[in-house]
Order: sequence, then structure tokens, then C-alpha cells
Amino acid sequence: MKSKWIYSLLCITLLSSLLLGCGGGGGATPTAAKIIDPCDLVSKTEAQQYLGQPLKDPEKKETAAVGLKLCVYNTVQEGSGKLLQIGLTQQSFMPKNGQTPQKIYDSLKGNFTNALKVDGIGNDAFIAPPGLHVLAGNYYLTVAVGNSNDPKNQELLKTIGKKIVSKL
Repeated sequence: MKSKWIYSLLCITLLSSLLLGCGGGGGATPTAAKIIDPCDLVSKTEAQQYLGQPLKDPEKKETAAVGLKLCVYNTVQEGSGKLLQIGLTQQSFMPKNGQTPQKIYDSLKGNFTNALKVDGIGNDAFIAPPGLHVLAGNYYLTVAVGNSNDPKNQELLKTIGKKIVSKL
């Protein structure tokens, strides 16, 4: 379980870091707009309902250099293969001269040639590792629940993604 979470976090951080190196760096001074905590978008109770299992309290991570805040709900049962990870890249948490969520999303989307297009969520969305990727206004959202090739998980990703976008 931990290895899947670490892999997902590593993928997002690595890709985001690569993008940061491609333009925009500088200080990590966020803009003055409200910064959203992704754990506020899906409560522990909601996450348990989605996964159908008891969950630990969320783990929170952030990478201010690319405007990323991450919320991870792991199951109490070790080795279940389930988790709920919500990543939110937001303009209000980015350095003033950093990449925009739109540029990060577009660049990442270009790297996934076999991505599954998803209609009806945000401005644009697709499924590729580690899960659902959504561009919604000035937000780039990622949602992971485990194996993103599993059709049941794909449907769950879409359900969760729609709910989160409605709260942005």
C-alpha cells in the first residue's frame, strides 16, 4: 500500500519538478487568493463511503514550487490496494512567476499518449497514471484510488472527480 502511495506521489512530484525546470522558477511566494486544502474537498467520512473501508486520518503533503497540495487517505487494513489521493495544483499557491495549472496539465497530458479521455468533468479530463487528471478553471486536479486500469476504479474516479470539481 505504502509503495503505491509513494509511487503516485513520486510521479506527480517528478513531473511537476520537470515542468518547473522548463520555465518559471524563482521564489515560492504564493499569491494572495484563497488556498484550498484538498482534504476539505473530500472528508474522511466521504472517502470511507467511496472506498467502502475504514480509513486512517489523512496525510497532507505540499510542493509550493509548483502549487501542489496533496491529501492521502489510506485504508486501516494494510495491503488492501485501496487509497484515495487528491492532488490540487492551484494558481493561488504557486510562485508568482511559476507555471500555471493549465500549462502543467497540458504538458502532462501530452506525455500520456494512451490516456483515456473523460467527458463531463471540468474543462478537460483524462485517466492515466496515477488516476484521473482534471483541468477545472485555474485548478489542476488529480485523483487516485488504486489501479487506474480497473474499470470499477475508473468509474469511482469519475464520481469523485465530478464531486470535487463541483466544490471548487
